[in-house]
Amino acid sequence: MSMDLEVKKFSYSPEYLLAGTDIRVTTAVKKAGADLKVGAPVKLDSSTGKVSPVGKSDGVAALYGIATEDFKADEEAVIYLTGEFFADRMALETGVTAASLEVAFRNIGIFLK
Repeated sequence: MSMDLEVKKFSYSPEYLLAGTDIRVTTAVKKAGADLKVGAPVKLDSSTGKVSPVGKSDGVAALYGIATEDFKADEEAVIYLTGEFFADRMALETGVTAASLEVAFRNIGIFLK
């Protein structure tokens, strides 16, 4: 039996979505209406009760929260409803910007940094 005594260097650079603890983080569980990526702003479909990513043409009227992790369609998805988040860590659809969602997020208790 041989031992590997070579010095190895490891590093880990986590990508944090949560930006602070000044505001209480709350979550809800909703069924995913489409695949979701961690950090994706989501909208709630009032007729189905499912959440899906916010697209460029959606506007901000149905903005609901932010996906906590990756979810497949029809899975139970945990969604952040309040808290502070890094805008540059969000998974945005093409044509959607954090700046365009900032005020609407603030109105529902989500603050972008």
